[in-house]
Amino acid sequence: MTNLQALVEGYKKISRNHGVKRNEESYAKCLEFTSSELERLLTMYKGILEEDMTARLIRDSIDHHIRRYHGYAIEGRIGSHYREVGVVEKDSIFEHVIPASSVRDMLIEGRLTINQALNTPVCLIKKTSDQVLKDNGLVKTSPDNWRFFRRYSVLNSQFTTFNGKSIAHPEHWTLEDHFKMFNIETSLDESHLKNYQII
Repeated sequence: MTNLQALVEGYKKISRNHGVKRNEESYAKCLEFTSSELERLLTMYKGILEEDMTARLIRDSIDHHIRRYHGYAIEGRIGSHYREVGVVEKDSIFEHVIPASSVRDMLIEGRLTINQALNTPVCLIKKTSDQVLKDNGLVKTSPDNWRFFRRYSVLNSQFTTFNGKSIAHPEHWTLEDHFKMFNIETSLDESHLKNYQII
């Protein structure tokens, strides 16, 4: 028996998820870790002199952490910021209203803070609505990131907040309206993690 065989055959699967529950403490730790990782990755990206494979890998990592936070902390805590009226959770898509790649790039360019990027709007939509977005070439693009619901104009749907409040005029609802609703700082002068808000 080789050393490699002994090591592989001696491996016993360890269950590491017991004791990790979704709660305010885990969401706070997720925010702290994710923000720290994004700061590190943004610093690395600023040091890149050309758009090579390293730059691509850093962008992919930034994208991963934003999506992971949305899926863990936002989906776990409130389900989503918004919901399409009539959506059934088991037949829905957890959707980035502003495409996640655009959020990532705005963060890299300094157009959004880390906290803003981690709290950009997500919405539960019907699977049939997701197909309409695909059919209209709106999966990874949006006609208006500021008035973000305009991306959904092809759906002809109504939307509510996570707690059931109607968005009366979604075509006029701005990213600033969204951030104010969820108590996310709208200025770009945030510099310390202690100032970040968890929604």
